[in-house]
Amino acid sequence: MSFSWLSENIRAKKTKKIGNGIFAINEIKKNDTVAIFGGYVMTAAEESKLPDLFKDQGLQISEDFVLTIRKKTEIEDGGYFNHSCDPNVGYRGQIFLVAMRDIKKGEEIVFDYAMVLHRSKGAPAYNIKCLCGSKKCRGVITDNDWKLPELQKKYDGFFQFYLQEKINKIKNK
Repeated sequence: MSFSWLSENIRAKKTKKIGNGIFAINEIKKNDTVAIFGGYVMTAAEESKLPDLFKDQGLQISEDFVLTIRKKTEIEDGGYFNHSCDPNVGYRGQIFLVAMRDIKKGEEIVFDYAMVLHRSKGAPAYNIKCLCGSKKCRGVITDNDWKLPELQKKYDGFFQFYLQEKINKIKNK
C-alpha cells in the first residue's frame, strides 16, 4: 500500500551532494501537481518519540499534528524531497505539492522547509545547518523561518494551509 502519489514526471535518485532527491524526468509546468502526501496522523510530540530514521519523514499538517510513517518498510520516494532556500515547488492546501514555476527536465524538485515547519507544543526545536548551496541560502533552517516577512511575501499561497492561515491572522491584526 502506498501512502503518497508522485507525478509520473518525477523520480527519486542520488543527488550529487546529499543522499537521495527527487528529480524531474520530463518538463513540469507551473501549477502542476508533483506529489500528494499521506501517512498516519499523530501529534508532533508522538512523532518526536519515533526512532531517528522517521523523524524527518513527517509532514506537519497543523499546529500539533503530522502525517508520518511508523515502519522502515513504509519509507517511500515521497520522503526524498529536499530543502532549498530557492525552491521550485510549494504547497496547495495541506498535502499537495505543486510547481511554483516551470521546471526543466533533470532539475531537482525542492521546497523550502519554511513552508511547513512550525514549532509544536511538546516537540523539540528544529534548527539545522542548510546544505542547499543556493545563492539565496539562509545558512540555517529553523521552525521560525515562516515568520520572516521576506519569505511570507515570496511564498504567499505556497505555505501549507495551517501556516498560511497563521500568517494571514498575523497580517490582519
